[in-house]
Amino acid sequence: MKYRVIYKFRDLQDNDHIYNVGDEYGGKKSPARIKELSTDANKIGRPLIEKVTEEKKG
Repeated sequence: MKYRVIYKFRDLQDNDHIYNVGDEYGGKKSPARIKELSTDANKIGRPLIEKVTEEKKG
């Protein structure tokens, strides 16, 4: 599963890595971490990433 950054943030659980809007999220992908970053249940209080859905060509 791929996730895209929708709001710039510093990942405190990934050596303070800075993710910019449009980056692919490459940090921890545990269900709890994905829920934290994709909802407002984080220190910033807004969703930071979203799931990337690829359209099938053909």
